[in-house]
Amino acid sequence: MVFQGRSHPLSIGGVSYGFTFGASATDFVGTVSNIRKPSDVNGVYGAAGAGVALGAGAGGIVLTNQNGAVLTLAGRQAGLIVAADLNGLIITLR
Repeated sequence: MVFQGRSHPLSIGGVSYGFTFGASATDFVGTVSNIRKPSDVNGVYGAAGAGVALGAGAGGIVLTNQNGAVLTLAGRQAGLIVAADLNGLIITLR
């Protein structure tokens, strides 16, 4: 992550609970907003939802954490997947 001109390495993990069927590949790039200091990105970012992806296409998601940070991701997705689940990311500064 680059914040006020300085690079800050991150560790990113994922959590997913629910039903998922199929396979897909996703390549997202994003921005984080509503932070005052780099450590505000620490936390669990969550989003609940359901969806279907078929073939190649664009995708996007907006996640928030307990500090009020907003992570906006956009990118390309390919494959077939049907899901009804709770997804999230765990992000920490290294």
